[in-house]
Amino acid sequence: MNNSVLKGTGYVLVHVPGMLMHHGTTQTTERSVNPDSDYLKELPGHIRSYEDCLAYPPNQTYIGNLSIEALSAIEEPWFDKKVETPSRFGPFGEVMPEDEFAVLMQICDAFDLVHLDRGFVRNVKPKLEAHPLITASMHALIKEGQDSELIRKQVEREHAQPIIVGDQLVGYVKRAHDVDVNLSAHVIFENLVSKASEVLTILHLLKQSGLDPADVDYVIDCSEEACGDMNQRGGGNFAKAAAEIAGLLNATGSDTRAFCAGPAHAVVEAASLVKSGAFKNVIVAGGGCTAKLGMNGKDHVRKGLPILEDCLGGFAALISENDGINPEINLDIIGRHTVGTGSSPQAVIESLVTNPLTAAGMKITDVDKYSPEMQNPDITKPAGAGDVPEANYKMIAALGVKLGQLERAELPAFVKKHGLRGFAPTQGHIPSGVPYLGFARESMLAGRTENAMIIGKGSLFLGRMTNQFDGISFFMQKNTRKESPSAVAAPALITDLPVIGVAVPDSESGTEMIRSAVDSARKKGYQAFLIEGDDCLDRMEEMLKSGEIDAAVAAHYAFPVGVATVGRIQTPALGREMFLATTTGTSATDRTEAMVRNAIAGIIAAKTCGIAEPTVGIANVEGGRQCGRILQTLSEKGYSIRFAESERADGGVLMRGNDLLRGSADVMVMDTLTGNLMMKMLSAFTTGGGIESVGYGYGPGIGERYDKRILIVSRASGAAVIANAVDYAAQTVKGDLLTIARQEFIKANKAGLQTLIDEVKQRSQKAAVPKTAAPPKETCTEEIHGIEVTELDEAVEALWSEGIYAESGMGCTGPVLMLNHARIEQATRILRDQGYVR
Repeated sequence: MNNSVLKGTGYVLVHVPGMLMHHGTTQTTERSVNPDSDYLKELPGHIRSYEDCLAYPPNQTYIGNLSIEALSAIEEPWFDKKVETPSRFGPFGEVMPEDEFAVLMQICDAFDLVHLDRGFVRNVKPKLEAHPLITASMHALIKEGQDSELIRKQVEREHAQPIIVGDQLVGYVKRAHDVDVNLSAHVIFENLVSKASEVLTILHLLKQSGLDPADVDYVIDCSEEACGDMNQRGGGNFAKAAAEIAGLLNATGSDTRAFCAGPAHAVVEAASLVKSGAFKNVIVAGGGCTAKLGMNGKDHVRKGLPILEDCLGGFAALISENDGINPEINLDIIGRHTVGTGSSPQAVIESLVTNPLTAAGMKITDVDKYSPEMQNPDITKPAGAGDVPEANYKMIAALGVKLGQLERAELPAFVKKHGLRGFAPTQGHIPSGVPYLGFARESMLAGRTENAMIIGKGSLFLGRMTNQFDGISFFMQKNTRKESPSAVAAPALITDLPVIGVAVPDSESGTEMIRSAVDSARKKGYQAFLIEGDDCLDRMEEMLKSGEIDAAVAAHYAFPVGVATVGRIQTPALGREMFLATTTGTSATDRTEAMVRNAIAGIIAAKTCGIAEPTVGIANVEGGRQCGRILQTLSEKGYSIRFAESERADGGVLMRGNDLLRGSADVMVMDTLTGNLMMKMLSAFTTGGGIESVGYGYGPGIGERYDKRILIVSRASGAAVIANAVDYAAQTVKGDLLTIARQEFIKANKAGLQTLIDEVKQRSQKAAVPKTAAPPKETCTEEIHGIEVTELDEAVEALWSEGIYAESGMGCTGPVLMLNHARIEQATRILRDQGYVR
């Protein structure tokens, strides 16, 4: 099935200094608790004009007038630099002034809640009528306005929210209910701002993509506001509300909420809806957030800077059916932060970046560009959060070093080559990965880049429902229109008659059952005979050594360390054949090394049975991820492995229980104890756990220097399984198991198998070194930013050694250290003294 494509984007900024002063939460909170503060007195002197805002280089980049490369060439900081000939309109969108936006808010008001001054409307209405995207039907929604005195009374006496442009009160937003706080003037104001900026972004998207509004099927809103009443306070629906004003008459839609990660989640949902065939054209859109205006204003004022968070942001993306031209959203490469991922920076980046790439047979250097949180460093550096995109790139590169995909000396070059300069406003969800979509699309269409990974992360603990973080990533690539080939060959046929000995000294079903199994094998044409007596295993070995038999099926046989067996089973869900690597024996004493060697053994068994390029999946057990990373590196270095994909919606090479039941991989890799348990369950489920009645038994012993063909069954194996084991044994002869084993281990060793295993062992030994014990756990409600990811764990231990409980984590802006609010001052002092923060 073809991937969906990114067919267009839209990006807008709205310069709103009046909203910054009167509706940004930093300012409203300060006005409530400290109305005479120096900050509020100094604030007006740090407000930018529209002209300065328009000429600000990152803003011109956001709407597409200035490339990211051109922005990067301008020396930082940028707040004192201006683009010589700035334009309000760009290839992606525009920078709208506050007076026009106030009228647009009224256009988007469906319940007569927005009222503007009559004179103000008279002056601004012609500007909206001249706007190239505001339609006649939208013009018709502009009301004449009210007297200024009535507006003043509504604000002063009726709890209406003021609309201020410049220094003038030009209107108000009134409450939609007398007692319902969810319909208060404050909430309605925020929601209408979000809706209006989203509408403007959709209009630019439609213009840029050339799509007929009537062809839009579905809209997904991914902003950070919530609309509803006291009975369903976040019920929605911003998506249909915006679609209505934008003229998308054939569209339905819904809202997606995931804090800053919302846009990335929404793009994945949209791509899935289109790829499934449910809809042809889906728009993902998000409007701006008044609460975040001036969020870091105190730091900017204290350092003599203009207030740079003076713009609302909006974005929109059009996801459509594959046209063979536009870049694809490859849903086979999806990173996700799961409930079980954890909050450490390494765990978060592994889940979002390296795990999906590894599952796809890629390494981090195979991605041309990464787009994580694209916050403007002009804004975040003065606030102590550092350069957020750069911190993310350093984390990705550090993992590359750990995985052996980069040398430490290559870190700066990686950041420069695969990274991007941040340019987006700190509007929460707006900078989270998606600002690069427009540039990425252009770059891939022009042939400058092949692919990009978009990464969204969010801090769920802000809602006080969970302490977890969140994140999802998706992969963009040049249009391919190619289907994945099937590389599974037909099983080899046995055309001659190897001699198979069967030595089962102690069957729970008795000797007659074993004889019945041997007879059954003979009827299939095999030369099989029963080796009886208490010394049957010794005689079996002698017969193998002398060549009297070619292979053997045995029970209670002990293999040397370094050898483990590969079972073979038909899965219950779909009847697919699957090799379980491994089911008995010990391929290595180290768990991770054992699983890696088990994988090679499984490949050997599958190839012996005629599968030319078996798919390999790794059971989601302890050591599975480490095993996967080693196998991926091994494949990159020359030992070719065809990785399977989980049939669960989230995909990946790690296999869940469902995949074992369905046979999602030809070779399923796991530790021997798990493999033994799975073999017993899958072969005995039809008898309620009694006789093993399904499959080919526990399989041949395989090791690097092992030279015998001995296959294992158990005391509980029934006649059908033993007969099938004879079949399996014959295939190890005909398929030349021993030669294939030698060849595969030679290739694996040539690709650095032992070196990779030794590196893992060394890291395990280092990890075993005792560390500072954690003090008693405390509720973590505060964050400290700006610590290098490579020093984060050291910083945690530094606080532990002082008796302060802390945890490392991943916030919206990068790695954070989390601790109790009562400890923040002491902890900051300790970290500053030890050089972890400034």
